Amino acid sequence: MVSKSFTRLLNPSTFRQVSLSSSSCATPSSSLPPLRYHIFREPLPYPVGLKLQNDIIDVRLKAKKDDPAGSRGKGDVVLMLEHTPTYTTGRRDNSPNPNELHPEEKKVQNVGANFYITKRGGQVTYHGPGQLVGYPILDLNVMETPTRCYVEYLQAMLAEYARDDLGVQGVLAPHPEGHVGVFSSPTEKFASIGIHLSHRITSHGFAMNITPQPIKWFDLVMACGLADVKATSLHQLIPPSSKGGLPSVRDVAESLIPKFGDLFSRGIIPLSQDLQEEGAEVNQIYELVQKAEDDATIVNGKQGGWPDEPDLSKRE
Repeated sequence: MVSKSFTRLLNPSTFRQVSLSSSSCATPSSSLPPLRYHIFREPLPYPVGLKLQNDIIDVRLKAKKDDPAGSRGKGDVVLMLEHTPTYTTGRRDNSPNPNELHPEEKKVQNVGANFYITKRGGQVTYHGPGQLVGYPILDLNVMETPTRCYVEYLQAMLAEYARDDLGVQGVLAPHPEGHVGVFSSPTEKFASIGIHLSHRITSHGFAMNITPQPIKWFDLVMACGLADVKATSLHQLIPPSSKGGLPSVRDVAESLIPKFGDLFSRGIIPLSQDLQEEGAEVNQIYELVQKAEDDATIVNGKQGGWPDEPDLSKRE
């Protein structure tokens, strides 16, 4: 559980302040290569995104084994995307019975979204168009970053963006009762965090509702196991007087990318930049990402798109 008290951490490399719940989370080392990032062109089917993460981790683990010193942080990458309509639950959810449908899955049968049980932390949530998903695949060992601090870094970054960049009022991160995530009030949540570690390399990450499109899907389940908390979106929270208007999902992705560099005291560059100067690890990650882009185009084309809202006419 994350501490309820807040302190302020000043990042000396950028002089940006980030709210953290523990003063023991020191500024990460800045001696590592730049982070790389990729923003996907169209929503990814969940299995495509899951396979991509697993494949990238396999490449990274092999690189670390072959050249522990030379691979330090080179393969750290942040993937920004939307998913096609999908419900997932994580390893903390101990309710599934292998002989029966998951209780939350029963609620969303035939509404137009798939349901997957994953290895990430957390309980049931929804992913789909209108929501930004971030998958940072980072080596916490070489970053000298404890898992708890990494979660708090993500939480603080999302909270700061909503509060300081978009003017959202009343941002809570974490929840007053210690629940991880970013909330606009004790009863409304707009961003979730659930991670998985494989040999200290992260996968999964965060999901933040940008437009109201995901809300009807969230309303069908008890998201994150919080019965008294409902989903909301940034578009519903941004003050009408905001000069910047309502950002698109891609706008938010592009705004968050430099914040990752600030947060971890590292440069950040496109995954595709200077590939000819990099070794096999970065090039293999680039090829995997391009294949995922192609696979998403093929799968989405065959399916003919996805529903904008749940179809309740066939719900059991």
